[in-house]
Amino acid sequence: MLREDLTGQGVYRLSDGKLVKRCNTLHELIHTGETTPSDDATFLDRAGFTPLEQVAGAYTIHVASPDIEVGSAYREGVEGIRYLILATPDPQAHFYIMVGDSLAEYLEILELLKPLAWHKRQALAPQRE
Repeated sequence: MLREDLTGQGVYRLSDGKLVKRCNTLHELIHTGETTPSDDATFLDRAGFTPLEQVAGAYTIHVASPDIEVGSAYREGVEGIRYLILATPDPQAHFYIMVGDSLAEYLEILELLKPLAWHKRQALAPQRE
C-alpha cells in the first residue's frame, strides 16, 4: 500500500507511456525480514548499482553491475532492473525510475526527463542582461 505521508519521493516504473508509482522508497523493494540501510547510497551499493552518468543536477543514472555479488534479498528486489534513475526536480523532492533491459524503455524515460534537464541547465546558466 502506498503511504501518502511520504511526499516528494517514490519509486516508479514506466507502464503504457506513463510513470506508475510502485512503492515509496527503495527500501520497500526488499520484501524479506532483512534490514535495509537507512540511506539510498548504501542501498544502491548493496543492490549492485553504480553511478553511470549525472545530467545537469537533474538526474543520475545508476546501472546494475554484473561484477558485484548481490545478496539474495536485493537480487529479488531489483530483479530485471538494469537502470535506476534518480530524478531530483527540486531539493525537497526526489524519485527513482526503474528501467529494465529494454533500450526502447530506457530512451522513453530519457525523453520524459528532457524537460527537467533543460530546466536545470537554464537555472544554472548565467543570466544575460
